[in-house]
Amino acid sequence: MLESIALGMLLERDLTGYDIKKLIENGIGVFYKASFGSLYPALKRLTQKGYLTTSEKPQGGRQKIFYHMTEKGREEFFDWLSSPMDIFEGTNTHLAKVYFFDNLEPEIREQKLLEYEINNKNYLNKLKDLEKKFDGMEHKECFYYKLSTLYYGICITQKTIQWCRHIRMQKTLPDLIERER
Repeated sequence: MLESIALGMLLERDLTGYDIKKLIENGIGVFYKASFGSLYPALKRLTQKGYLTTSEKPQGGRQKIFYHMTEKGREEFFDWLSSPMDIFEGTNTHLAKVYFFDNLEPEIREQKLLEYEINNKNYLNKLKDLEKKFDGMEHKECFYYKLSTLYYGICITQKTIQWCRHIRMQKTLPDLIERER
């Protein structure tokens, strides 16, 4: 995922590895962390694959390496960005994709969010079916903490469905925050 995020950060302009790290921290750092130790190998892999090129330029009295996205890199990024959001892929992957959704056509954005919402609704139904099975068990109090993880899954999935619906409607952040109070 870090490779895709790095490509996304390079969509608008050439950047140094340090610049990319700072954009990650200031942009998606709430839900995704990247160290220099993982970023530079990812940038190297992207360069080896032909998704990036490098050039040295002076900056602040020093020569810095700048990364530039190639057309092949753009294609790779948009393939990743427009690929389906698998609910089992992990929340951070979904949020990273949504972070870059301004770069997608509105119809594709809407389609991807609607697909994700529907997949979460289907998953919620499976969780609720599982909940019904546990309700019929004897001595379920012995499994309290195991069942609490099911409850967590149900809560998170319900919130994810609500979040999808609200961002598809493009509600403003103040409206979203006010609604939660």
